[in-house]
Parts: sequence; C-alpha cells; structure tokens
Amino acid sequence: MATTTLDPKGATVAPNRPTRDPISERIRDAFVYVTEGAKVSEAIEAVRRSRVPTGQAACVFVIDDKGRYKGFARLSALLRADGDSTVNGYIDGADLAVAHDMEQEAAARRLQLKDVPLLPVVNAKSEMIGVLTFDDAMDILEQETTDDIMFKAGVGDVFNTDDHIRSEKLTQGPIWYTVRVRILFLMVTLAGGLIVGGLIDQFEDVLGAVIALAIFIPLVMDMGGNVGTQSSTIFARGFALGHVTMQDFWRKSFFREALVGMTMAVGIALVAGTVAYFWQGVPNDIPQLGVVVGVALFTSVFTAACLGFLMPYVMVKMGIDHAPGADPFITTIKDFTGLLVYFLMASWLIGVEI
Repeated sequence: MATTTLDPKGATVAPNRPTRDPISERIRDAFVYVTEGAKVSEAIEAVRRSRVPTGQAACVFVIDDKGRYKGFARLSALLRADGDSTVNGYIDGADLAVAHDMEQEAAARRLQLKDVPLLPVVNAKSEMIGVLTFDDAMDILEQETTDDIMFKAGVGDVFNTDDHIRSEKLTQGPIWYTVRVRILFLMVTLAGGLIVGGLIDQFEDVLGAVIALAIFIPLVMDMGGNVGTQSSTIFARGFALGHVTMQDFWRKSFFREALVGMTMAVGIALVAGTVAYFWQGVPNDIPQLGVVVGVALFTSVFTAACLGFLMPYVMVKMGIDHAPGADPFITTIKDFTGLLVYFLMASWLIGVEI
C-alpha cells in the first residue's frame, strides 16, 4: 500500500486544552509513504502508482510497521539514487512532524521555516494522519496577516475571532456594518482628545504667560503619534511573522523596543531642544524653553515607543485578538503624558504658577 487516506478526525484532541483552528482541519489526508527498510525502487514505484496530486508526491514519507512517522525522503533524491539501496539512507526530517492539535498558523510557520514542500502531521500516538501542503500553508499565513492588519486598524471583530471580517463586507456590505466595526475605537480617540483638551485648559495660565509654548504643542503630540504608530506596526508584523512571541516578550522584544525608543527619544529631544532654544528661547529671553521642549519630546517619544509594543501585548493577554485598535489608546496616553510633562516643566523652569 503506497498511499493513505486516513481520517484526520480520528486524531485525539486533549479535552482540557482545546486549540483554536487546529491544523488537523486543514491537512490533506492523501500522501505517499513506504515502510522502513523499503528499497528506493519500491518508493519510486509507490509514487508512480499513487493518485495523489503532483505537489503531494514531492516527498515519500517513511513510517514504521505501526504507522508512526520516522522521516521523509525527497523524490528528487530518490530518482538519483541506486534503486537497490534502501530509503533509510535518504531519510530526513525525523523531527519535522507536528501534532494534529497545533494551531494552523504555528504549523504554517514551521513549514515556512523548514523550507519543505510538505509538513507531516501526526496524532497523539505519533501515527501519521496527513500533510500540510506549501500552498495551504501560504493561504493560512495570508489570511492571518490580513486579519492582523484589520484588527490593528480597529476594524475587526474583537471578541469573536472565528468570524473574520472580510474586505468585501467592509467595502461592499451594509453601511451600518462598516460604521459599527469602525466607530468603537474612533470613540476612544474622541474621548482621548477631550481628555487632552481638558489638560490644556488646566494650564491656560501657563500658555497665556508664555505664548511661545503653544508653538511646540503640535510637535510634542505629532512626534509621539508617529513613533507609536511605527512601534505598533512593527509589533503587528513581528507577531504575525513569529518574530515577536509571548514567551520572550519582556526579555527580548519589549526590552529591545524600549532601548530603541530611548535612543530615538534622546536624538529627537536634542535636535528639537536646540532648535527651540535658538528659535524661540533666546529671542524671547526664555532659554529654559529648549530644556522644556527637549524633556517633553523625550517623554512623548519614549512613552509612545513602549506603548506601541505594550498595548497590543496586553490586549493579547486579555484574550482579545492581536492588537485590535491599539493606536487610539496609545495616542491618548502618550498625548496626555507628553503634554503633562511639557506644562509641568514649563511652569517649573520658567517660573509660571499653575
């Protein structure tokens, strides 16, 4: 017997740890295999007699007499080999197989990382039950990337990740549907803007005493916003590609982004502070303005860089799918923090009472 059509539904899934979108739902249950010790000529003949699609015949899988996965041999290598030799000498990927209950995205990432045309899938007894093809893996990754982008933009169904928001529904579906999925996080932005406006109102006396302070308010707000968008986008892409993981988030990803944010914040603060000093500080006899602008920008940029990674991470830990609408929260927090530091520094260094 050279091919198998084992039913993947026969795989046992651990009842206490259900997996969302297990790979067993996407595997092809027809593949070419031979048992250990088979001759190369027998493996090639098995390919000839099989009815599996061409793409699924690129590898001949090797199993033992109990159906347990032992590795695979590439068809290209077998065609160049001595027909009387055994396939054992051409076996590769003994550790390649993945469990039937692994998440689809994780399995697709593994196939992509290992650079193989087929990924073997086994059940709880290590018996081979099917394969994940390269084309199917790319479809999975494309869908996951699309979902990540839409969730980040705040147009995804936050708590029901099984019902993916399709682009045709947003562009061609009912108007109220599009409004409903987009307006939630826009309301967060609206509330944040009102809060920041209230903060500025509290420091009206400071602005009235030093008019030059108003010139740099857009700079403090916009620079932090740009950095926050950069960081959250980098997190979204890194998380989608598997470069950012929950296990190593604090030790690797967050620490690195915080270091990057601090470095950028120092550079931006020095440049902006110098410009503020010579442009508005010296002419208006308030040399402290350079320090005020520099410290406020440092705070805004550093806070935005950290929040760009931290907010999506917190949302994932809360059970909300990847980084939905994180930008509105980042914008509100960094604006409030940056302007608060800006006005407090101004009132302290310039000597204006609040």
